[in-house]
Amino acid sequence: MNLSFLIIAILAFLNHNAFAFEKFNLNDIDPYENIIVEDMFEPLKVTGDALPWQLFSETKEIEDCTIDKDGFDYCLVKPIYDENIKKYNGETVTIMGYMFPLEESEKQKKFLMGPYPLSCPFHYHVGPSQVIEIKSDNPVDFSFDPITIKGKLKVKYNKETGSFFYLETINS
Repeated sequence: MNLSFLIIAILAFLNHNAFAFEKFNLNDIDPYENIIVEDMFEPLKVTGDALPWQLFSETKEIEDCTIDKDGFDYCLVKPIYDENIKKYNGETVTIMGYMFPLEESEKQKKFLMGPYPLSCPFHYHVGPSQVIEIKSDNPVDFSFDPITIKGKLKVKYNKETGSFFYLETINS
């Protein structure tokens, strides 16, 4: 990993307000308040031939809960795909969005994309209908700015990862 990238990342991380030493009152925290990224930001307005994020958000998210053999609740969020997105399954499409890295590298072969800028280094604060898992044979440079990528879209639920959509890039 490039040393300058690592130094900048560490300084940015330490400069975050979470590391500021200021007093706060625990009574000021509302445990019932849900922070919803969709309420804080507008989704990225895509250009050119990129598929609009609204198309993906038409996928309904349903919760499927069961009790496992040890008596613990086990819930999954599963998709009910809209016909408008199902018609793109297996098609070559263009996606424009913000990158969420899954690897510790300046170049990413596997990452997530969504319509909102990153708000947390640990997970993307949107539902699975607003996230596309990208798999690329050619590494893509990490960027905080929106990127555009082309590949074959798979509209397929993965129980292991919870992903609703995949994009496998096309070798250029």
